[in-house]
Amino acid sequence: MDDVDEPRPLFPLEPAGAEEPLPVVVDCDPGVDDAVALLLALAAPELDVRAVTTTAGNASLDVVTANAARVLDLAGARADLRLARGAAGPLGRARRERDADVHGVGALGGLDLPPSSRAVADASAVDVLARAVAEWPGEVVLVALGPLTTVAALLALHPRAAADLREVVLMGGAAFCEGNATPTTEFNLRCDPDAARRVTEAGVPLRVVPLDATQRALVGRGTTEPLLASDDARGRAVGALLQHLSTRRRGPDATGAGGEEAAAVHDALAVAALLDPSLCTWVGGGVRVETAGELTRGELVVDTTAGTPRARTGWARTARVAVDADPDGLGRLLLDRLA
Repeated sequence: MDDVDEPRPLFPLEPAGAEEPLPVVVDCDPGVDDAVALLLALAAPELDVRAVTTTAGNASLDVVTANAARVLDLAGARADLRLARGAAGPLGRARRERDADVHGVGALGGLDLPPSSRAVADASAVDVLARAVAEWPGEVVLVALGPLTTVAALLALHPRAAADLREVVLMGGAAFCEGNATPTTEFNLRCDPDAARRVTEAGVPLRVVPLDATQRALVGRGTTEPLLASDDARGRAVGALLQHLSTRRRGPDATGAGGEEAAAVHDALAVAALLDPSLCTWVGGGVRVETAGELTRGELVVDTTAGTPRARTGWARTARVAVDADPDGLGRLLLDRLA
């Protein structure tokens, strides 16, 4: 698939909500870090969350949808906030990647949240997203925190959405570092490389938060312990989720500045990078996702020369990619909004 005829220019990287709350829709697969990201988005006065949709990824579609409803209840989200089910598996094949066991019992690290009576829309996630984007053309940011199956379907079935979306902020990929699903791939993009390829070729401005940044923004006890001691149920829940991630994380990069166990809260950094872009170091360029490689299917490929006189590809310069992040800044943001 070729680039669209006229890829749109990237928006300036400014903090969200500088003048009025930024309308966002969130597609997610909760998941421990998705839950933290949702709670952060709903607690941020800079964001106006107008719909939440789910995609199978960290767990089955039924589980992630039930988890999303529980998290919305915990956040005190309004009853009429639209929640809709999306894709149950990847494009073109029925089998999906195995659930990421790092998320533990119930895919929420054993966090015991009561069942929700929140209504799930009869309409599909694609239709709910399309309606939200059409209602506020040019304003809505789509925050994609899971496999990109539902987002790809939106852009395919509602081509106008690519022009009407302000931006897509996605957590996914391993741009210049090792992956967490295979040596070259990250879980979200690996789950549905075909969908991810379609999204990167759609011409919509992209803000990509890959493992390069999320593995640098480790959250340790200095953030987790005050959250656990919070008077707010949301803060205590986030503290428990972070504690779960910290205890499950192993390996040479598993410690924060003080040497204690720490957590990479991948999806939360994507929301944080929308609230405060200065938390990350960004490079611009064109991106694609490999779909044919025997060993690299699902790999995020970044061409930082795209759109310059040194261009090595014909890709449009439609993406900003985070290549580093400030762990202290992320911790302060979580405490400020959720403690």
